[in-house]
Amino acid sequence: VVPPANAPANASAEAPQSAATIRVALDRVDRLMNMIGELVIKEAMLSQVIQTAGLHEQPDVVAGLDAIRQLAGDIQESVMSIRAQPLKLVFQRMHRILREAADATGKPVRLVTIGEQTEVDKTMIERLIDPLTHMIRNSVDHGLEDSVTRQRLGKPVEGTITLSAAHRSGRVQIEVSDDGGGINRPRVRQIAEDRGLIAPGANLSPAEIDQLLFLPGFSSKDEVSALSGRGVGLDVVRREIMALGGRVMIQSTEGVGTTFSIALPLTLAVLEGMLIQLGDQTMVLPITAVQETLRPEDRMLHGVGHGTRLLSNRGELIPIIDLGATFGLEAPGALDSGVLIVVETDSRKRAAFRVDGIFDQRQVVIKSLEQNYGRVPGVSAATILGDGKIALIIDPEEIVLSLSNDQGRRLAAMASNG
Repeated sequence: VVPPANAPANASAEAPQSAATIRVALDRVDRLMNMIGELVIKEAMLSQVIQTAGLHEQPDVVAGLDAIRQLAGDIQESVMSIRAQPLKLVFQRMHRILREAADATGKPVRLVTIGEQTEVDKTMIERLIDPLTHMIRNSVDHGLEDSVTRQRLGKPVEGTITLSAAHRSGRVQIEVSDDGGGINRPRVRQIAEDRGLIAPGANLSPAEIDQLLFLPGFSSKDEVSALSGRGVGLDVVRREIMALGGRVMIQSTEGVGTTFSIALPLTLAVLEGMLIQLGDQTMVLPITAVQETLRPEDRMLHGVGHGTRLLSNRGELIPIIDLGATFGLEAPGALDSGVLIVVETDSRKRAAFRVDGIFDQRQVVIKSLEQNYGRVPGVSAATILGDGKIALIIDPEEIVLSLSNDQGRRLAAMASNG
């Protein structure tokens, strides 16, 4: 076959390249993702019908249902990969933000980026720019010492801000770290007391003092500058990250520096969950937080007063949290009558959740609870189960953090009374 005379010589070679990519409106991909969510719900309902009809022991029925479940998961992963984009452009933008902050403060600073090829959902890309911008500016303005102080402390005159990203335990972890002086907790506490944010002399753990930085209007700067003192603080960062289904955490060591960590879900639509029983209620625990499940022996259980119970597991003492009692569904139950689920949060804290039972693990569709009913402590969202009932999705991070803060207050009270 001879091509027409006016056809380019390499037309056959170019055709596959021109067909390699197409532009698709994001709302079409969003509709496809919503349809996948509905498919997951219908699959759960079909599974429930099969169970009720007593067909769950027939091999061909089980095989067919498993095939549908696998196909739905494969389609979901494919759509997520279409929506995914690397953080490279966002990270590159932060270099300019850092230069502007360095010029405004007169501090020599360098930015180190790690993991800029880490991919996140496209809908998150633009919404991450403002929080990261604020965190970079905050690290330069508040975190790093001036050149004279750094030289006196034996540190490099040039400060370092590290911006990193990675996939970890089914989530996207983004960190902004500085090698500054760390959080001045006595000063933070004093500012909070002066502004009436906390009661004078309140017993607060170090973690609770750090959390004061996220209160609306909190600022440690008295004067207004290009970067600070405008009453718009880290509370904006927290609010924007929570709107993405994520959370912000702080780790700070005096004289060493501070790290702000953002943990985000890989997708805002579906998660893998463990269905647990609390009294007569069914709830969902994100599987990414689960380390192991067990029925403890008596020798593994310890009481330490103040109602605190500990699990001795693999050489570690882990606090036990009765989820039924936490949500007010039932009185604290006997540990020998339930199941313990050892969880680890994004901030590396561990706890053992006591539940009445575990009866399934499946993908669930995330439905916003806050938009319809308001925020529920210890709950991140809701979902629809196969029987049509609504189940709450538990937020392990908030529950474990609440326990840690309670323990910190008790220790502070004991120290002040001692």
